Amino acid sequence: MSMMLLIDEVKCTGCGRCVYICPKQVLYLDKKKAKVKENNDCMLCSHCYDVCEYYAIGFSHELESIKFKTFKYSEKILGSKDISPGMFVNALRSRRSIRKYKSEEIDVDILKDLVEFAVTAPSGSNCQDWKFTVINGREKVLRLANSIKDFFIRINRLSGSRLIRYLSLPFMGKTMINYYRDHYQTVELAIKESKTGADLLFHGAPCVIIVHGSMDGSTPVEDAAFASYNICMMAHYMDLGTCMIGFAVEALNRSRSIKTELDIHKKNRIHSVIAIGYPDVKFNRQSLRKKYSVEFI
Repeated sequence: MSMMLLIDEVKCTGCGRCVYICPKQVLYLDKKKAKVKENNDCMLCSHCYDVCEYYAIGFSHELESIKFKTFKYSEKILGSKDISPGMFVNALRSRRSIRKYKSEEIDVDILKDLVEFAVTAPSGSNCQDWKFTVINGREKVLRLANSIKDFFIRINRLSGSRLIRYLSLPFMGKTMINYYRDHYQTVELAIKESKTGADLLFHGAPCVIIVHGSMDGSTPVEDAAFASYNICMMAHYMDLGTCMIGFAVEALNRSRSIKTELDIHKKNRIHSVIAIGYPDVKFNRQSLRKKYSVEFI
């Protein structure tokens, strides 16, 4: 690992900022120069690189700057002087879940840029252990929707039987009973509507991005959620709409055959399934929120 982290001793001033910020204590000062410990446990967080004013720190491989194809971008650290709290709130609240899409296809470079931004999200211990499967094209999305529909037809057939629901208690607990109570009618309606050509699952979106990965690391679920929401936020400011599809997540995690169709490793957990397309709806106000509970201790 030590060969990945490189110190340019000519540029290094020995200020110690990199040593101070290193979460793994990989760096130390020797004769007023930063040094890398042998057999270190560098997590490649690049914090040392980020705080060095003299460009004295680099990495031999593994790490690289992000680059976008469809818009101009130059790195700049922004703070409260650049974006006010009110502006920041409006920027985030202006993004909405979209359930009406135009048929217009999405350029592949735009989708690549969405994934490029997704991986800038934080991750526990800097694991960045996420993978992305992009299904681009309305016909491909419909094939996935039909596979998921077939899965739920089987589940509804089973859960619709009172006998099977209660026979499953010793093996599945109340999973089947709860599914019947909470989702059976909704799924039945979606299956019925699909026969008329309606797409109640992906809402007519021409593209789907699936975020998945192993369950290794300290916070794999949270990591994927951050990356997924990066996609959703960036999409909004590229004139696209998004919607996270929970039913699709459930189906993919329980159906090995659908994972196989998508070339997703059977042990990978599906964290999010995101419908993406150009919105066929315009919102004029920000949404209202439910009452919430908070306790300060």
